[in-house]
Amino acid sequence: MRVMIVVWPLTAHLHPALPIAWALQGAGHDVCVASHPDLSGAITDAGADAIELGTPDTVPSPAAVGDFLLPAQDRERLTATLSIPPDDDLWTTFSTYTLAASRLFHPEENAAQDRWRSVDALVEATRGWRPDLVLWDPNWPSAAVAARACGAAQARLLWGPDYIGRAELLIDRHRKELADAGLRDPVAETVRPAAERHGVNVDTELLLGMFTVDPMLPCMRMPFRGRTVPVRRIPYTGHAVVPRWLDAAPRRPRVALTLGTTQRAYRNDLGLVETLLEAVDGLDAEVVATLDASQLAGRAVPDNVRTVDYLPLDLLLPTCAAIVHHGGIGTLSTAIAHSVPQLVVSDESAVAYASNARHVSAGGIGLSVDAAQPAAEIRRQLRRLLTDADFGQNADRMRTDWLSMPSPSDIVPTLERLTTDRH
Repeated sequence: MRVMIVVWPLTAHLHPALPIAWALQGAGHDVCVASHPDLSGAITDAGADAIELGTPDTVPSPAAVGDFLLPAQDRERLTATLSIPPDDDLWTTFSTYTLAASRLFHPEENAAQDRWRSVDALVEATRGWRPDLVLWDPNWPSAAVAARACGAAQARLLWGPDYIGRAELLIDRHRKELADAGLRDPVAETVRPAAERHGVNVDTELLLGMFTVDPMLPCMRMPFRGRTVPVRRIPYTGHAVVPRWLDAAPRRPRVALTLGTTQRAYRNDLGLVETLLEAVDGLDAEVVATLDASQLAGRAVPDNVRTVDYLPLDLLLPTCAAIVHHGGIGTLSTAIAHSVPQLVVSDESAVAYASNARHVSAGGIGLSVDAAQPAAEIRRQLRRLLTDADFGQNADRMRTDWLSMPSPSDIVPTLERLTTDRH
């Protein structure tokens, strides 16, 4: 079987897909990973074959995602028509960041020819590589168009919460209200021009896949009306030379402090860095902070803090008693895999992380605190995390739930069967 995996160009989207690629390869299948040229190095460094969709000077940079937000007036009308409360952060995440990420590589109707290069490159690559199955990132739905145009089976491969699947459920309940208001399904309208360009009908299977591979724990999974193939999310976050100091048992509790690769890429975390460094200053703990030079510029680093530019969390966390982080799903999931209690610190603008913070608190595996709180309050919550044994016990239980999920190797026969049934 030949499998093409299409990922949106962030390592936060790539990393959870790679263990599935390796499992397929281990079972004897041919696998490639298609994405923006900016991601090719990360793909090949991980031992996978990369297909570049266009060239850096012909397709938009992922850094331009903010330019593709749905206009505020359209978002407000859509939210009001669907009777969605203004504090529904899951919907806010969908209607802002999720839609913008999809719109970045999906031209609107009557767009200039150069806007079609990434879509056309994907269809051409799919025709040339001839996959039997295309597993696609929900933020790159034209992969489903390419698969159908080439006769391949296709399914969504989630990297985190299923914002789109949930949104489609909400939209489906209010089709009449949308029509009466002269509004359309934004998911369908994002992919429709690409579908029409390549002679493909827009239907539920195109939007949501023949099935969905979902790495979220059952307690964190969003409602979805289609077929789901659950899979255990393997905590791969890159590779590095293991530093020798990591081998020595820490003399004091070791605390990881990270703000993730996505926050670093978009420089959304610079104000939070100073607050967190102040919060851990003087704490009776050894803090390992994965912060780079730009995040640390002009800031004093406390004596109990060791800074490293980058260290994969699956190397660091087995030595840690706690982790302080921004609420990203990759960081949260890696901490669960290693039974490490968590303190989530995020500001009100980080709406995409709000539901993750709630899962941490609701599961008893950690605490969450608003970044607007003074450093002293963040320090108090971290001390509580380090001294209350209940957090560690709850983290152990959630790790057991994680281990009970099918591994990537376990789902390979299911992927084979679903692909064969399609043909």
